[in-house]
Amino acid sequence: MFGLVEGWDLMIYFVFIGVLLFVSKIIKEKVPFLNKVILPTALIAGFLGLIISDGFLGLVTLDREGIIHEIVYHSLAIGFIAISLKRDKNETNKKVWSTGMIIVMTYLLQAFIGVMVVIVFFPKLFLGAGLLLPLGFGQGPGLAQSQGQSFAEGVGLLSEGAALGSTIATVGFLVGGIVGVIALNYLARKYKIKVNKIHEENSRITETFEVETIKEIRVFDTLTSQATIILVIYFAVYLTLAFLETNLREIGGIAETFAGVFHGFNFLIGILYALLFKKVLVWFDNRGKNTNFITNNYVLSNISSISFNFLIVAAVLRITREAIDEYYLLVAVMALFATVFTLLFIRFIVKKVYDEKYFVHYFLGLFGMLTGTASTGLALLKGVDPEYKSPVAEEMVVGSGTAISMALPLFALLAFPGMAITNDNDLFNYLTIGIPVIYFLILLVITLKVNSKKTSN
Repeated sequence: MFGLVEGWDLMIYFVFIGVLLFVSKIIKEKVPFLNKVILPTALIAGFLGLIISDGFLGLVTLDREGIIHEIVYHSLAIGFIAISLKRDKNETNKKVWSTGMIIVMTYLLQAFIGVMVVIVFFPKLFLGAGLLLPLGFGQGPGLAQSQGQSFAEGVGLLSEGAALGSTIATVGFLVGGIVGVIALNYLARKYKIKVNKIHEENSRITETFEVETIKEIRVFDTLTSQATIILVIYFAVYLTLAFLETNLREIGGIAETFAGVFHGFNFLIGILYALLFKKVLVWFDNRGKNTNFITNNYVLSNISSISFNFLIVAAVLRITREAIDEYYLLVAVMALFATVFTLLFIRFIVKKVYDEKYFVHYFLGLFGMLTGTASTGLALLKGVDPEYKSPVAEEMVVGSGTAISMALPLFALLAFPGMAITNDNDLFNYLTIGIPVIYFLILLVITLKVNSKKTSN
């Protein structure tokens, strides 16, 4: 169906995704069951498109390996660059850093669970498949699909790797949206908290734009400037990847393995460049040069939201019938263990770290965020905190930023399973198992020690 008119190949996919989002928005609001669970409209749109696609009903044929993959790949990076450019005026504190450590500890726990599931139940499968669990549950579909694709292309031992990553992330959304709502209603009854109708999307967002002249409000110029900054940073990412991949592939051996890994880390390089750009702006601010006009948090938030909505839809469309047939049991087992242990760990750590007054708030917010995305966690939190008057929402958002700095070294872990194969050295497999355990214990000891007296923010 797609590609019938020359020059419209890419644009018709954006139109297709846009139509899916529009129809799904209506479905979510009007279908009784769907408007009572925490499922992103983009996820419903993805399912709708998947059902009518080839391999299922066969009404449309999708270029999953090409255009769909590229939409996910680039949307992920653009969304993260936009988020990283936002300038937070709030000072971080002990609880924010503790929240960041809890997020990273949950990633590590899920990584260990994923790896152990592969070792115990699927010993013939490539070990890297287990590392897709924290990427899918903790980070969302874009990163899981991108890394799955890297495993399939760079190592060649995980067929349908991109589709597997998307499937794991999709199941994570379902866990966060459905199990999260069940937990919300149970805890609300237990602690006698009034539940807000979280499915109603009638919140209001206001933003002030400066009027530069009497006749003109430069709203669209603000959007253009933010888009330009993002694209310039992303071009720097392209140049970096081109340099790394060209030179590493010429070296060969382990370096060639890293070349494939770096290709999937476009979003990470983008984050680093965005943070560097933001540091430069702060440097100028500290020297009396006002740079507040350069970035606009409101516009950047909307750009990231658009990017992630398209990402989620495309990631679900990336799922194939072959991947479901091949990996459904793996995904089911990993999701079961990940859901149970994530729930138990968050319940334990929230009681140790935060004020008992906000136990339900932190539990719901963190569980939703660490199985779905931050939006899932915020939607669950809204059920008990409609106006976000508690400190939970802010700490979740800012804590995610601190988590990035603590989680950056862990991305090297993704290369170890492939290196174990290419170098015929089991040491890398042992490191894949051991590093998450050791790092988890270190962060756990620090978190418990810092919060032993439950000091307030």
